[in-house]
Amino acid sequence: MTDAASPTLDALRVRIARVLPGQVRAAVEKLTEEQVWWRPNEKSNSVGNLVLHLSGSLNLYLNRNIGGIAYERNRDAEFAARGPMPKRELMAIFNDVVNKAEATLAKLTPPQLGDPSTDPERNKYLVEDLIGMATHVSTHTGQILWVTKMLQEGALDEVWIRTHRQA
Repeated sequence: MTDAASPTLDALRVRIARVLPGQVRAAVEKLTEEQVWWRPNEKSNSVGNLVLHLSGSLNLYLNRNIGGIAYERNRDAEFAARGPMPKRELMAIFNDVVNKAEATLAKLTPPQLGDPSTDPERNKYLVEDLIGMATHVSTHTGQILWVTKMLQEGALDEVWIRTHRQA
């Protein structure tokens, strides 16, 4: 497994801790304080909710379960929040989580990708946990980008290319 393990781990680390968070940061930066908490209807999530949800998810599944960093999650609160939490405070939470994620991922070694999953009800191997996290972060990042593009036309032109170059 080690032949492909090193580039796989590098690719996951770059996407989970750099590229996708860079896209989230770029999107939130373009929104007003009110737009961060805007929702199209009561059953939908705001960008603020999605940022809190990504933070909670990464803190639990990556930073706690894999990295051993203490964390107690309140998932319901991530979706119940309605603001007004300032963007600065929201992004401080997110950036702290991403910094911890970078540190957690930096400690992993390629052979560990074949270790048992930290979520054995869903996955067999640690690499599956990480792929699931990357997919989850990517899905919600796409939602955040879509809302931002809807509310701020042209605000995120070429964000995908820019964030990949910066990684």
